[in-house]
Amino acid sequence: MRHETDLATTDTRGPVEIAPRVYWVGSLRRDERFQTHAYLLAAGDQSVLIDPGSPLTIEATLAKVRQVLDPHLIRWVVCHDADPDGCASLPALDDVVSPSAAVVTEWRAAALLRHYGSRLPLHLIEEHDWALDLGGGRQLEFTLTPYLRFPGALCSYDTASRVLFTGDLFGGLTSGEHLWAADESYFEAARAFHEHYMPSGDILRAGLATLQRRWRHPEVIAPHHGQVIPSRLIAPMFERLSTLECGIFLNARDDLDLGALLQAAAMERKLEHALLASASLPVLAERALGVLREHLPVIGLEAYVVTEDEGLVLFADADQFAGTPITANPHRSSEPFLSIGGDGTLPPTRVYLLLAEDAELPRQFATALVRLAEPIRVAFIEHLQQRRARQDHERMLAETMTDHLTGLHNRRILDELYAASDPGAILMIDLDRFKPINDAHGHDAGDAALREVAAVIHANIRSRSDLGVRYGGDEFLVVLREADETFAVQVAERIRRQIELLTVRGYEIGHLSVSVGVALHSSGEPLEVAITRADQVLLAAKVAGRNRIATAW
Repeated sequence: MRHETDLATTDTRGPVEIAPRVYWVGSLRRDERFQTHAYLLAAGDQSVLIDPGSPLTIEATLAKVRQVLDPHLIRWVVCHDADPDGCASLPALDDVVSPSAAVVTEWRAAALLRHYGSRLPLHLIEEHDWALDLGGGRQLEFTLTPYLRFPGALCSYDTASRVLFTGDLFGGLTSGEHLWAADESYFEAARAFHEHYMPSGDILRAGLATLQRRWRHPEVIAPHHGQVIPSRLIAPMFERLSTLECGIFLNARDDLDLGALLQAAAMERKLEHALLASASLPVLAERALGVLREHLPVIGLEAYVVTEDEGLVLFADADQFAGTPITANPHRSSEPFLSIGGDGTLPPTRVYLLLAEDAELPRQFATALVRLAEPIRVAFIEHLQQRRARQDHERMLAETMTDHLTGLHNRRILDELYAASDPGAILMIDLDRFKPINDAHGHDAGDAALREVAAVIHANIRSRSDLGVRYGGDEFLVVLREADETFAVQVAERIRRQIELLTVRGYEIGHLSVSVGVALHSSGEPLEVAITRADQVLLAAKVAGRNRIATAW
């Protein structure tokens, strides 16, 4: 078709044939973002003029019509809605079009069209099977697309050319430089138009679905505003428009700055996508912070959640949103925040947007953030549930791996938590002459002695890297990660000397002593091999007289 040849260089000084016997007869107004288009269907004495325009454009439209046919052949004047930009020129047509011409509309628009003062009679399409017979098997068919953006808004379809005339639907805010949409970038112009002209995303999707069910394969979409859409862009435009959430003036209150509202809506879309994506809260928060910084002077994002087990927890970009328990909320009560939750499914939560000094949060953006309370809530519920489950698992693991008498780990920790690839050293520690203590003073005294020894061991190892284990009975094991011979012997000697000075409070059992076997554990070596070497030299220390250290090198 000729409209596919060179869309960018279309000459719009005269009529443009956008499909066989279908002409664009409007006028592009440069440096205006609100273009209005009129169309002519050439069908002999049943010709149709669609959305003729206003007094500002009607003379240019009629001049183009005359280059195609005599205006007296125009039998039908279609008004898809009652807006003045499409219909205020009706009185100018009274003596120009066919003497039998009529204005095609539906009853709600008809009530308004009468006020333009035209003498042309009204032809209510709902009373004529929603179609005009143009002769030769050609029909112009109609359907309602309610509230897009008029209660009785119409769209129409030429069965001969398969051009779909959509009124405000598929319209866009464009500069007037080109008649045709060249690529999918036109969607951004359409997005801005639909977001503030159409009342809601649900209504928009209902209207689009109606068109797709009624006319499945149009060749051209001819809207009243924006640019004409060729065949190759129709499917992506339907798909992308169906994703929009409209009605942005619901966010406006007393501020009708369209540019700010559109920016806020764009931020809201991006934020909602980030918050509903399948990812952890730290990833979601980082994405959200990136979106916010595109639109606002944001320096940080912080959330405070009150939990039953941890108290007040801070999620902030400073700790990669990992969640850190804190004692008090550092923000003043006057600082703006979004409050969510506290209804049984989510504990009370406050989300603070930290702005640069002296910056203020524009009202439109504040409203957009409030509308995102539910996605934020969903992300927090999922994260807190996972966090609680992880903490419960860690507590359960700690309980099953803890020796309840001494507070040190039990032997299970060696299988579950220790990586055999880590180099280091093994200390095997055995309490000297422990059985006589139990026999002479009882098991309570023996238990007290074991607790005292365990306390010394715990005080002499690094809590973040080393492991203290009650290996069995009166025998203890220490795993020193990344330790050489010198360091291992120093730790063993400190433990031996401090236990030698111990007295067990409440029991007259005299001084204690331990024997220690020390062995190195090389990277990749099975841990039990190093433990066996340490155990062997421990036996040597015992044989040599106890209360001493023996090494395996």
